[in-house]
Amino acid sequence: MDLRKWRVLRAIVDDYIQTAEPVGSRTVARKYGLEVSAATIRNEMADLEDMGYLEQPHTSAGRVPSDKGYRFYVDTLLCGTEPMAADAEAVRQVLAFKAARLDQLVRQAAHLLSEATDFLAVATQPGGGGERLAGLQVVPLHGSEAVVVLVGDDGRARTKVIRFAHSPSARDLEQIGRALSERLRGQPLRALAGGRLGALAAELGQFREVIDRVKELLAEPDAGPERVVVDGATNLLKQPEFREVASAQRVLQALERDRLLGEMLGLPLPRLNGLEVAIGREIPLEEMADCSLVTAVYAAPGGVMGRIGVLGPRRMDYTRVMRLVEGVAGAVTKALGEDTGPERGGPGLDAPPKRSADRRDRGER
Repeated sequence: MDLRKWRVLRAIVDDYIQTAEPVGSRTVARKYGLEVSAATIRNEMADLEDMGYLEQPHTSAGRVPSDKGYRFYVDTLLCGTEPMAADAEAVRQVLAFKAARLDQLVRQAAHLLSEATDFLAVATQPGGGGERLAGLQVVPLHGSEAVVVLVGDDGRARTKVIRFAHSPSARDLEQIGRALSERLRGQPLRALAGGRLGALAAELGQFREVIDRVKELLAEPDAGPERVVVDGATNLLKQPEFREVASAQRVLQALERDRLLGEMLGLPLPRLNGLEVAIGREIPLEEMADCSLVTAVYAAPGGVMGRIGVLGPRRMDYTRVMRLVEGVAGAVTKALGEDTGPERGGPGLDAPPKRSADRRDRGER
């Protein structure tokens, strides 16, 4: 694509994002200072339509971007997008929010993201609400048998029987339980399953039998699948694209199916600068063909915990939405990495957060 077509496409996408009205050649010539005539712009628009970047919804009307046009706009024109201070308040509120549990933090972050964008916010969180470890005990039974008791911060207990190669004393079992509890208390159970226990097994080889049983407990599927959080569904009704009842109903009915939403958020989507940005039919749900989805992962020290993002019309301000999604996801990650002090014995969500940069290190993301 040559420079003039590039500038025409950018002008049309920018204008359509602002007005939700098809864009004509005279509008581009008048508002965007391309220093060429409306006739020349009209020819460029016709070429861009032939190339698949623009669509003409009605005869003699202006053009609107196609999925391909939005994708080129996002991939080419927004490369290098960085979080900016314009929407720092939503990020600051996530950092300032004090939550005792992961699900509370994720719901608050989704709510703030929905309010800031005036779109719908979606997030996944670990099944079972994302419990943290409140305590661990190893209780003797008889002979060489004992039971590991894992207690989450929601009060739920998980148990697993251990058969030792020898018969440890009750005192030894108490010490084993205390040592593991001190190192693991306050950690998200999902993060423990993701690798923290492997590091401990190397460090505390004498506790390997207990650690193996803890791994088995955390690997059991009784915690349920990832949960999906949705906030601001009625915001979609404010958008011109969804003023028709049938269009809005298709999207809202899809949003009621948690399983499908969870699968959608779990699929690999097109990536850009650490975010996932799916436009129109790139979203693997037919009902979402008129929408775009921007998500980022959030993580705890033990690994990725879930995704959070925004679902809105294809005609969204991608620059602003991408900055907000990245900033809020980074704030959740930072909150999950804060220490709570000795009263909780490990990382948690109760401590007053320390301010830091909004952008997080997400490795490949």
